[in-house]
Amino acid sequence: MAERLAQWRGLTRGQKIKTLIETKGADHDDIEHTMPPGTDGVVDQIERYTSEQGVVVTIVIWVDDKRDRSIVNAFDELDGPIEKFVEAI
Repeated sequence: MAERLAQWRGLTRGQKIKTLIETKGADHDDIEHTMPPGTDGVVDQIERYTSEQGVVVTIVIWVDDKRDRSIVNAFDELDGPIEKFVEAI
């Protein structure tokens, strides 16, 4: 079971971010997208697990300007510092 966190390492749930790396994933229609660094997104969840994963930050990354398509990526502490992947806007 995960403990939900309101904030962690300068990020809060609902906060706008930009990606620092290329991200990939499928949208709700199962269409794969590759998004460049600098793409806008938002912090959806921050959760602390008791496993090696530690804290997991789930990010919704917008695929288009209308924000009707998105992909979701999760970054955990095993991936490295969150600051390598996203930064707050």
